[in-house]
Amino acid sequence: MCAIRPRVWLGMHRFAGFLAIVSIASLSIASTRAGVVPEPLAYGPGIAAALDGAGQLGSGQHDGDAPSVSVAVVENGRIVYAKAFGLADVATGTAATTATRYRIASITKMFTAVCVMQLVEQGRLSLDDTLSKYVPEYTRARAVTIRELLMHTSGVPNYLDAAFADGSVNRRTTPTAIIASVSGKPLDFAPGTRYEYSNTGYVLLGMIVEGVSGASLTAYENKHIFIPAGMPSTTVGDAPPGTPEAVGYMDHSGTPADRYDASWLFADGDIVSTASDLARFDMALMAGKLVRPKTLALMQSTNVSMNDGKYRYGLGLTLAPFDDKLVAGHHGGVPGFETDNELIASDGFATVVLGNAFDFLTPTVEDGILAAFYPAASARAIATVATPAPAATGEDPAITARFKRFFAGLQQGTIDPSALSQAMRDALTPEALAAMKAQFGPLGPITSLVYRGLTPAGAYEQYGYQAAFGTKRVTFQFVLDKDGKIAGFGL
Repeated sequence: MCAIRPRVWLGMHRFAGFLAIVSIASLSIASTRAGVVPEPLAYGPGIAAALDGAGQLGSGQHDGDAPSVSVAVVENGRIVYAKAFGLADVATGTAATTATRYRIASITKMFTAVCVMQLVEQGRLSLDDTLSKYVPEYTRARAVTIRELLMHTSGVPNYLDAAFADGSVNRRTTPTAIIASVSGKPLDFAPGTRYEYSNTGYVLLGMIVEGVSGASLTAYENKHIFIPAGMPSTTVGDAPPGTPEAVGYMDHSGTPADRYDASWLFADGDIVSTASDLARFDMALMAGKLVRPKTLALMQSTNVSMNDGKYRYGLGLTLAPFDDKLVAGHHGGVPGFETDNELIASDGFATVVLGNAFDFLTPTVEDGILAAFYPAASARAIATVATPAPAATGEDPAITARFKRFFAGLQQGTIDPSALSQAMRDALTPEALAAMKAQFGPLGPITSLVYRGLTPAGAYEQYGYQAAFGTKRVTFQFVLDKDGKIAGFGL
């Protein structure tokens, strides 16, 4: 799972998460006598075979697969499964192993949030402190609180899409320079009034950790997270020379991903790790070794809707319902990698899925894991997804027709640039269009479309639709700016 940004969602952190609710329906669900067999089921040979199948499925040669996939599963406070599939390096034919490290991208935000909450527990800062107390050089610092930064409700403009679009990411930078690049810009909205994903907010949080602790963020994380959690294969920035590391690709075929300097990610996405190390992080987090149990509960209970009405965002955690349970964690995506780290704290259960392709559909593997351990809950989740959404009133047929034309264009890989805002034109590069065509084309034509309503968002209008592709249903958001240009698209 990852966050949706209501402006240009086609950038670094959302579109590769497509089919999160569709892919689960494509996997066979083990039968069980619901209400008789407790879930999660105990790990055994049958589940091991199912997990092998899910990993092999994700590391195949189809659209949405990755050259390699690394998986780890935690059950009852211990790693019960850790395995890697496919090639870490296509050019050399090097196989991935459980020791192979991947860029985990925005999963890093979980670590930054834990750092902040540790300092809150120690009374060294408060969630309601304003940013001006710690980073006064940021122009709008007096208006924003730490709580709002953690929850993406600060209104602080997101820096990362523009940095990738204009090539700035090819040069080294610093957190101070990143903040300076947005300091003169107005807030996107009044703090606390709504959710909008901002990598900049987590850069600011990393700077706060450094200022309060008196240590670099890297040193703080090493002392207070990596070592206590037992994570020997986790580092910040670039992996140390000589360590086994997956090469990042754009797709399963081995097309190299665009390069960038890791200094541009800092506290919002700069950690390199293994699936097993992330599983150890999850175990330590759920066991109360990193923050108190009541703090982890607060990180989940303090939350805001992520615009689509189903997913919510807490204090550094994305939250999603799964039957009668709550899945908390984070999705990550940077050129070359797509990752997921999810836990069900009430069950002491966690899954980690790492892949080295930018269009890798992590749910292909993750949903197979959930189906193996939670067969009855997964079957009920499929039944919920299969239920058509009720139509809203006030539909504008012209807007609906525009959405259908836009989506059909994505499926064909051709878009009329005159219909797009400048930010969307920047985001929809030829490479991005090719990836979208690869993801959306196989769905085929929309068989039915249900209007779900209009949500005003400042100078933008967000239209919701549930599209059916045969028996599969996906909810979309379609955004127009004040000039009537297409300014956003999300799922």
